[in-house]
Amino acid sequence: MQNTKQKDLNNTKHSDLANKRRIWIGEARALIPLLFIWGAEWIFSALVDFAIYWRDLDWLKQAALLTAVIASLIQLWSLRKDFRTGEEGRGLMDRSGWGHPALLLLPGVMLIAAVALLEAIGAIGPLFTPVLRAFILAIGFVQIGLLLGRPLIYLGLWLFALSALMGIWYLGYSAVVLEGMGGISLIVSGYMLRVWGRQHE
Repeated sequence: MQNTKQKDLNNTKHSDLANKRRIWIGEARALIPLLFIWGAEWIFSALVDFAIYWRDLDWLKQAALLTAVIASLIQLWSLRKDFRTGEEGRGLMDRSGWGHPALLLLPGVMLIAAVALLEAIGAIGPLFTPVLRAFILAIGFVQIGLLLGRPLIYLGLWLFALSALMGIWYLGYSAVVLEGMGGISLIVSGYMLRVWGRQHE
């Protein structure tokens, strides 16, 4: 009898966790375009860093960053409109505790601002900036992976190990390699969210 109750309790917990994960994935899917935007920006930036060895193309990096920021703001604005429409149509939303999916970006935005400030005041050199960005991205993957699924955790651990390797032995190539791999990781994570979302529809 006690074993049956324990099994029922475990089944209930597992079902609740699966339902929460489904809701979290549903909310996080709204961020897929942002993952693709910034993944493409990181990859483009890595290609420009590689091409800089032959020509001065730094202005292209600035243009790509500005384009990504504008595209992100447009996407966030559309999320705001969709959120209001959804609330009007369904009343109180079944939330996971995150609230609006865009709020997931707040810690990342704060970390990016912190890196930009540290770079601006000279606290970190230009060689170390890509390593720090990659570490932050890797930690973000692991944190989100704890909620959404192990593949994101593995992606974060892989990027963390690569960042450590580049920082210790290949610092001069870190801008090209880590920005490129970070961009690919962002696009892969967006693809994962899309696949998971389709599975839970």
